[in-house]
Amino acid sequence: MMNSVLKASGLSKQSLTHCAFANGPGAFTGIRIAAATVQGIAIGLGIPVVQISTLATLAQTCLEKHAVDSILVALDARMGEVYWAMYQRDKPGLAVLQGTEMLTKPEDVVIDPIPACGVGHGWVVGGNLWIDRFPGCSNIQIDSELLPDASALLKLARQAVTEKRYVSAENTRINYLRNRVAEKPRR
Repeated sequence: MMNSVLKASGLSKQSLTHCAFANGPGAFTGIRIAAATVQGIAIGLGIPVVQISTLATLAQTCLEKHAVDSILVALDARMGEVYWAMYQRDKPGLAVLQGTEMLTKPEDVVIDPIPACGVGHGWVVGGNLWIDRFPGCSNIQIDSELLPDASALLKLARQAVTEKRYVSAENTRINYLRNRVAEKPRR
């Protein structure tokens, strides 16, 4: 598939300078496949890796689709929890993290100030909880079906390259937020 894309764009593998991917949080298997793929490409071509948060990618996708300046991204993390973070549009139009990315129960999400838009399937997890707990949320635009977009990831990756925020293939890391997914419970 990579060869087909490069051929269609008139590029060679040797013209690639960096390899970017959404490093999570999200589906455990999908993120691991993406990380392994990007590592293989980066090692094979001798290029660095740009790691972009899935939440940031979704926030950037929102900025491209909706005319808003602040976003609360919430993804269903299963087990009654959500991955979430607040983002703000900067002057060049990029999503900038406000605070830290979190993993909590929907009722423990902190919304301050109320964002202009809420995106991600995590908004469905809490049902009416969001509106009941945060009355200002009833006035914001919700797009619970929006998915991360590769062109949004590319915009964030270009900025990361400019700021020299990349790693070697060997130092590629996954942004799990929940580190005990694969552990068996002790009896």
